Amino acid sequence: MKKILLASASIVAFAGVAAAEVDLSGSATLGYNDVAAGGNDGFYSEVNLDASLSATLDNGITVTVAADVDELDNPDNSTAADVTMTISSETASLVYGDTTAAANDTWSAVGSMDNDGFYEDGDALLKGTVTFGDVTASVSYLADNGATEATEMSVGATATLGGASVALAYQAGGAVTGNEILALRAGMTVGGADVAVGYASNQTADTNSTGVSVTYPVGPVALTASYVVESGAADDNWDIKAVYTAGAVSATVYTDESDDWGIDASYDVGNGLKVFGGLDDAGDTTYLAATYDLGGGASLLGSFVDTNAANSDDEYGAGDYQEGTTVAVSFSF
Repeated sequence: MKKILLASASIVAFAGVAAAEVDLSGSATLGYNDVAAGGNDGFYSEVNLDASLSATLDNGITVTVAADVDELDNPDNSTAADVTMTISSETASLVYGDTTAAANDTWSAVGSMDNDGFYEDGDALLKGTVTFGDVTASVSYLADNGATEATEMSVGATATLGGASVALAYQAGGAVTGNEILALRAGMTVGGADVAVGYASNQTADTNSTGVSVTYPVGPVALTASYVVESGAADDNWDIKAVYTAGAVSATVYTDESDDWGIDASYDVGNGLKVFGGLDDAGDTTYLAATYDLGGGASLLGSFVDTNAANSDDEYGAGDYQEGTTVAVSFSF
């Protein structure tokens, strides 16, 4: 990341800027893939450039503007594209642009819940967040300037009560965000085990999910199990996952959403070389990959994926590898 300090700066509607800083970061990839499924059949390249401008005012408030330069082309002028402006202090912040909705900031599902489909993010969101002691609350509005002309609300809050952490998330619903959803979650540590319970209600569809999960460490293995009761005719969801970590070896075995399973493993050979392999998508995907750290922000990837699973993103396995054989070199700046 390159940083440029500016001796002076002016920001519209603000005065008393003590100092301004410009951060530039980016990445570039040149690769080859032999399967056309993901659109990268043959040689391909990807370049990304991010810019961030920040300044601290004399009163301690920080103003930051961040942009994904690759996404600034916005011909219909319908949204703020991938640009975010943040005004923040120690206890409050106001964000506009490409950011996550308030409910999605707060909510974490307890197991595989069918009724917690919160709107995740948007490029024209206005979000305010404030912290009072152990309570943090936020509210966001999605202003879609397209045909729907909708303004839709999302609310999130977290708090620590004794030894328990609690969270509330609410989405009003609408033409863009979809269903009205209310969700509650509580978690705490009991006898060395992390226990969580959660409830999510899709009030538009009149359906709900009630879940419980337990994570317990046994030596180098962390075991997680969850069970979710779904209302109506929907099948209940149960998940089991075991994560093993010891030295250079890591492995994860899981079932997901009651009908999927897989195993992912990695080994740190040393000297910058890491090897990955797995069997995912209920046995429909097999992959093997290796990465090598070339130093100076550069890395080399080689991967092979054999799959019968449908995936529109062409991302398979724990490392989101492309179908077929891929060789790529990446640089971070």
